[in-house]
Amino acid sequence: MDSITIYPKNEKQKSLLKSLLEEMKVRFEIGKSDEETSLSENEFIAKIDKSILQADSGKTKKLTKDQQKKFLGL
Repeated sequence: MDSITIYPKNEKQKSLLKSLLEEMKVRFEIGKSDEETSLSENEFIAKIDKSILQADSGKTKKLTKDQQKKFLGL
């Protein structure tokens, strides 16, 4: 069966989701926040904005097709 990853915004959402899943008898796991590797929405937007500024100022690198394949694991 497929898994679903959910990122509640606050403790209230987390508690409600947990209660709902328990009521539906759905097996679930709650990970610790120190295990989290994903970015918050604001961090993600800041990272994209930084990348756009770097590209606009010419701070880019060009990869050959072979380098692209290696990077993508193809």
